[in-house]
Amino acid sequence: MRDQYYLRLSRQQTQLFPVWDKQYLVSPWECERDQRIARVQGNHNPYVQQACQR
Repeated sequence: MRDQYYLRLSRQQTQLFPVWDKQYLVSPWECERDQRIARVQGNHNPYVQQACQR
């Protein structure tokens, strides 16, 4: 939401994202879910999509 709607977050909030990225890995189901949503909605979650391509 931050990037899509240009929301301002505190530095502390922003620093949490990389920590969560390492702690909570994207699952195969999340990759599939992103694909399904993109077919209906027309766009992917760029963070999930990037993790699925690793």
